[in-house]
Amino acid sequence: KFRHLPVVENGEVIALLDIAKCLYDAIARMERAVEKGKAIAAAVEGVEKQWGTTIS
Repeated sequence: KFRHLPVVENGEVIALLDIAKCLYDAIARMERAVEKGKAIAAAVEGVEKQWGTTIS
């Protein structure tokens, strides 16, 4: 199994990427985005209730 990928610049390996860490970081960013989306949806719902209308 490959767990690291080389980062090559001008034919020289300058770094190694940890594939698992990249994946977990991406998942964490997606989870934060989902939470922000839920907060926005809840705020819109609250405004709709206050105004007695439906925006969406």
